[in-house]
Amino acid sequence: MRSSVGSALVLAGHGSMFSAESALPIYQHAAALRKIGVFEAVYECFWKEEPSYRNVLYEVEEESVYLVPDFLSHGYFTREILPREFGLVGPITRWNSCEIRYCEPPGRHPRMAEAILEQALRALGERNCRDVALLLVAHGTDRNKNSAQTAWEQAERIRRSGRFAECGVAFLEQDPCISGWRDLVDSRDLVVVPFFLSEGKHSYTDIPRMMGLVRHPRDPEFRNPQATEGGRGIYYAGSAGMAPIVDQVILAQVEAFDEAYPMA
Repeated sequence: MRSSVGSALVLAGHGSMFSAESALPIYQHAAALRKIGVFEAVYECFWKEEPSYRNVLYEVEEESVYLVPDFLSHGYFTREILPREFGLVGPITRWNSCEIRYCEPPGRHPRMAEAILEQALRALGERNCRDVALLLVAHGTDRNKNSAQTAWEQAERIRRSGRFAECGVAFLEQDPCISGWRDLVDSRDLVVVPFFLSEGKHSYTDIPRMMGLVRHPRDPEFRNPQATEGGRGIYYAGSAGMAPIVDQVILAQVEAFDEAYPMA
């Protein structure tokens, strides 16, 4: 990627007032990207904690700002909340003396499929993945019809790769619901990859509970695979957003923006 000396990167996450884990990936991504040195400065900001969306730009001194929504889905927050909070009028917005270049979230980039595969293969260990189904589990919401689309897009990329016997998609808050996982894939064994940025409550509590798993990933006695009623084995993977490659996916989205909107 070309050097962005003189430009700033702003990573916008969700955050939480109740769990520090929600913001952890954003801080990790920011730290990793600072070390690379592509940008003059890297800033973090959040919807549910400080520093907030509305205040972060007052800290930015650079004239060019790449704003990357550090989300996996491209729906309610990336299409409605962030544009509203930052006062965006399109892909490029003038704000005081700086130019805001609004990139797409890393979850939308084709290379995000690599992060999903990385987490799935780590969970499988030595197990051959060709006779295992991959089930990608996202949040989903009725607030924005586009929220689920990103998960479907990445699942299709994984299907085309031919790495797994099949690849299904399930959601927490819309159909097809993860509680009906038994009917979503035909393979006896499956690896479940939470399509979330962090290892938060959805990943280590809600999904295992809705699947009826005896152990969850924070249980000291948790082991892969978990045997289920009917003899099916479930390998439970880490969240896609925690894969090390996500740092590179963020950079890829900045590069994609520059290709679509070259600087004068």
